[in-house]
Amino acid sequence: MKFIVLAVSLMLPLLGIANPVPTFPFVIVTENIDQELKPDLAKIHFDILTYEKTSNKAMEQLTQVSVEMLKVLRKHEIPISNLESTQVGKDTKRARKDGAYNLEILGYEVYQGFNLRLTDLEKYPGLMSDLINLDGVLGLKALFETTKVDEYKEKMIVEVSAKARKKADALANAQLRKVKGVYGITTEDNFGQAYAVFSLERNAGSSGYSFSSSSKELVMAVPKFIKVSQRITAIYELN
Repeated sequence: MKFIVLAVSLMLPLLGIANPVPTFPFVIVTENIDQELKPDLAKIHFDILTYEKTSNKAMEQLTQVSVEMLKVLRKHEIPISNLESTQVGKDTKRARKDGAYNLEILGYEVYQGFNLRLTDLEKYPGLMSDLINLDGVLGLKALFETTKVDEYKEKMIVEVSAKARKKADALANAQLRKVKGVYGITTEDNFGQAYAVFSLERNAGSSGYSFSSSSKELVMAVPKFIKVSQRITAIYELN
């Protein structure tokens, strides 16, 4: 029994340390601000897929489509260094029949993915139009971002911190108390995750679009803005 009591007594200080809630009078405030920013970067992803009866012909077709894709980039004066590619993949297509295996090989499907960084968004509509018209190019999608994340993050943290303190003062005054000081502050939802997060909230109507080679209605316009948000949670000690 003594050993059990000793073990519990040793654990109690650890439990106290793990608990982020203070013992003095306090108020917890969470504030959030949103801002609309003009995007200056598009991250474009697309795949090239070819199908032929022989593996060699499928590979040759993939190379040919890749050459045509590079011509499109040169046409729009986009540096090839902005393009990254994944490894080439190949699938075997066989005849289908229930309960049967190792059926006749009908052909080979060869594919490769590409990621393109576009910093001149004026070229975006024409580029997407040319890419989508290439046979073998599919899965086009674009994600719009800002390259000034750190700059906006710092400004928004200052602004949301001021809003949090103002709310804390109002809550304290309503209870005939005053804010003595800040006990803890974080940009996470709880104090167990004390590191800054700057999130880009994207939706199809404002900051990101998804494309398909079979789609009849492709949106080729650059969004006017992307929505960014910053949240802060603070604990203020009260007098």
